[in-house]
Amino acid sequence: MQNKRKELIKAVFVADALSFGAHWVYSTDKLKEEYSGIIEEYRTPMAKFHEGKEAGDLSHYGEQAFALLQSISNNQSFDLKQFRDDWIEYLENNEMYMDHAMKDSLEKLKNSDNFTGADNHELGGIARSLPLFLEEDIIQKDFLDLVHLTHNSQVVDQTAKFVFAVIKDVLAGKDYKEAIKANKDLNKFTAESFEKIGSKDKIVANADDRGQGCSTEQGFPIVLDVLWNADDLLEALTLNIMAGGDTSARAMVIAAVMAAAEGLDALPDKLTAGFNKSENVNELLLKLN
Repeated sequence: MQNKRKELIKAVFVADALSFGAHWVYSTDKLKEEYSGIIEEYRTPMAKFHEGKEAGDLSHYGEQAFALLQSISNNQSFDLKQFRDDWIEYLENNEMYMDHAMKDSLEKLKNSDNFTGADNHELGGIARSLPLFLEEDIIQKDFLDLVHLTHNSQVVDQTAKFVFAVIKDVLAGKDYKEAIKANKDLNKFTAESFEKIGSKDKIVANADDRGQGCSTEQGFPIVLDVLWNADDLLEALTLNIMAGGDTSARAMVIAAVMAAAEGLDALPDKLTAGFNKSENVNELLLKLN
């Protein structure tokens, strides 16, 4: 089980780095010009927000997920207070784009005993929290508390509860589509998002129509569209990239769900070993029992 969890976490980083090239490119026509077929190569980020970043680098979501993995590995367990402090130190000592959730949360959390960060409804809080699934005994509250360090809203909580339940079910052996169906009615938002799922050939058009932004309201329906239609993880990451917008946060959630079932089987070695923090991730995972 521990190896399965480690593969899940590694897939999350691969997904982020692979999607980073297209991150915050909203024109699906431009993406069609840049990409063709199944995407299995890291690209330099196109968006102006990520100037200075290279092919194989992590987005600011992936960097925060790396900070979480590092905190868990170095301390041999997850501790919310320890991670809050480690997260603050990591952000202050590493170069990356800082979104509103990060800036606002840093202001609230630094030099305080507070554990509640920004009032923010983006999907990134769930994405950066996924390495917590290394811990076999985590409960829903642990996951929500972690998300709340940077993101707080009703729709974030609703989606976080769904993602937590689905991944836990898949890690326990359930087919991931069956897990999605079993948990879709946890709340009105997840139920309505499930009803919006379209066909594989409509994923990009539906994303264009509904929006591809950072909000959970726009990102989560695309996550479900991709999960329901993809044949394997590499195809899923390709479909997600071609939908444009906040590709990386969505990709991390997609990868966590699918890798909980299939591990790294669908990903070529050049991807699993080729992102720029792959050796660091391997070292941190090896330190864990």
